[in-house]
Amino acid sequence: MYLPSMNSKNALGFLVLGLMMHSAPIVAQLFAATSEAVGDSSVRTVWLEFMSWVNGGVGAGYLAREGLLHIPTLISAIVPVRWLRPVEADGTPVQIPSTVRVGVSA
Repeated sequence: MYLPSMNSKNALGFLVLGLMMHSAPIVAQLFAATSEAVGDSSVRTVWLEFMSWVNGGVGAGYLAREGLLHIPTLISAIVPVRWLRPVEADGTPVQIPSTVRVGVSA
């Protein structure tokens, strides 16, 4: 059975769904006859809030991961090439002063 993988459109859908679920109790209170009809501590409100964070987290996490994968490409496009080349050694030995001791203490 083939299951398609997540892509940016799916992740954006998860993020938007999470935002909609987060704002649903607020919008429901605007249309309710009394403010007690949709309470802040009802099981439905708590469940919508929890699932909004889960859905939004899935979408935001995937989009953040995709953004982080493109950072090296963006840096290489912005930073000049001469800054990204490794520094070549000139081959001269470094003189260590005679007062420096190197050792392992127990």
